[in-house]
Amino acid sequence: MSTMLTGSVKERRHSSTINIDRLSTLDMLQVIHQEDARISSAITPFLNTIARVVDNAAATLSHGGRLVIVGAGPSGRMAEQAAKEYAPGKHPVIALTAGDGAGNYERGVADLQEIKFGEHDMMLALTVSGKTPWVWGAMRHAWSLGSPLAVVTSDAQSEAAQLASMVIAPELGADVVAGFSNTKAGIAQKMILNMITTGLAVRSGRVYSNLRVDLEASSTKWAERQIAIVMEAGGCTRAVAKAALESCNHNCKTAVLMVLTGLDAWNAHELLSQNNGFIRVALQEAP
Repeated sequence: MSTMLTGSVKERRHSSTINIDRLSTLDMLQVIHQEDARISSAITPFLNTIARVVDNAAATLSHGGRLVIVGAGPSGRMAEQAAKEYAPGKHPVIALTAGDGAGNYERGVADLQEIKFGEHDMMLALTVSGKTPWVWGAMRHAWSLGSPLAVVTSDAQSEAAQLASMVIAPELGADVVAGFSNTKAGIAQKMILNMITTGLAVRSGRVYSNLRVDLEASSTKWAERQIAIVMEAGGCTRAVAKAALESCNHNCKTAVLMVLTGLDAWNAHELLSQNNGFIRVALQEAP
C-alpha cells in the first residue's frame, strides 16, 4: 500500500509547520495557537454578510417562518448543536442533517419537502467543500422556492456558494497538521454560528441588556438561573424575584418586566405581547 499523500492532502499541507513534530511541546502549542488566532481575522471581512444573515433570519422569524440549518457529517452535528443551544423548548430554529445520506442529492430535496420547507422559511447551509450532494439538493430546493439562502463554506467558488445569496467563505489556509477533519473549518463554523444564533436571539427579543431572558424552569437548575436573571435584571432581592416568577407562571421575561415597572403579572404579560416580547421596547411603553 502506498504511503504517498494524495494530491488533495498535499495541497492542504501547511508550509510553515513541516517540522512541527520536532518542536518542543510549548513551541508546538504556540504554533497551533497562532494559527487558531488567524481564524478570527479571516472571518472579519465577512461581518457585513453575517449581519445580513442575522437580519434576514430575524425578519423570517418575525413573519412566522423558520431558520433551517442544514449540514452533513461534522457540519450536520454543528447544525444540531447550534439549533439546540439557540433557545429552550420549541422554537423556529431547527437543524436538518443528512445522516447516512450525504451522497444522495434526491434525498436532500425529499428531506426538505418532508418538513414542508417553504418560501417563507430561510436556509443556512454548512458545507466545508461546498460539494456535498445532499446539501446541494437541499439548497437547490430552497433556491427554487425563492427562499433566503445563506452558506458557510471554505470554497467561495463551489456549487453551493453559487446558489446562495449570502456567502460566508473565510480563507483559512491549511490546517496545522494535514489529515484531520478540517480543524480550522470546524472552528470557523462554530464561531460564525455563535455570532448568528446570538445575534438572532438579541434581534428576536430573547435578550434584555446582555442577559438571556427566555429561560424556562424545566429543572431545578434552570429555575435557579431564572431567579438569578430576574435579580440581576431588576436589581432586586431573591425573595422579590422568586415571588414575581411564581406569580407569572415562571415566565422569565414577564417577571423581569414586573420587577422593573411594578406591574402585576397580567399587565406585564399584556405589555410584552403588545411589543412582540421585547422588554426594552415594553419599558418605553410602561405607565
